[in-house]
Amino acid sequence: MTQRKVLQPHELLLTGEWFQRLRDLTVLSSINWVDVELCFRYLLLLKDVQHLEFIGEETQDLLDQFGKTYSSQGSKSLDPLDQDTLRSSLERWEGRLKEISREWILSYPDSHIDVSKLLQGPKAFLSNEEFSMLEPLEIHGLSEAASSLLFNNFTSAEFMALRTSESLLKKWYEKKIGKKLGRTTWGQVLEKLNEEYPNEKERPKELLLLDYLRERRNEIAHPEAVSNSIQASTTFLNVISLCQALYFKPD
Repeated sequence: MTQRKVLQPHELLLTGEWFQRLRDLTVLSSINWVDVELCFRYLLLLKDVQHLEFIGEETQDLLDQFGKTYSSQGSKSLDPLDQDTLRSSLERWEGRLKEISREWILSYPDSHIDVSKLLQGPKAFLSNEEFSMLEPLEIHGLSEAASSLLFNNFTSAEFMALRTSESLLKKWYEKKIGKKLGRTTWGQVLEKLNEEYPNEKERPKELLLLDYLRERRNEIAHPEAVSNSIQASTTFLNVISLCQALYFKPD
């Protein structure tokens, strides 16, 4: 199955501009095919857009239908019947777009991290080798943290990042120490590592972030805790750094 893309805000604005161009054409007494074709060429791209593929598909049908008549005739104007077909198609597309877009949410991220990278998820912050060592649940956790940052859900973002860090540290502990931790509750991994390495100066370099993670975990666990943008962004980037530090190179 082909993966459909989701329109970004600037792409949605551009789509609206092309709809407006078509709308401006439909009020003219004579509609030039060349101008219509130019609009169609953009709307064809919607075939790959989630929920809007019907516009691209119907545009393709009209392009095929009208193209047979007008493409070989230069700047010929559409006949009245084809003008009516164009107007009714545009009205239908706009009606469906308004209906669908009621369920869309646009957000202006208050993030201290490059938004274009957050949109790509954790893979944008890690090398292929580092990313490959993540478990599916860890990828999901970091992806959810990135998504929460995009929607300014800072406490949720920090919670998911910290939870992912504990999974990473558990794997590291079991590989480094050779002991199985079994099922652990949230926070127990950090406490176990702190017991294993009580002296900060004697800790392996991979655990340089341990005190920070423990402190943030304890604060987030408080029922009245609310993270801000700086805290959530810092924790997310620190967990990314942890992924890089804990990258398990082949033996």
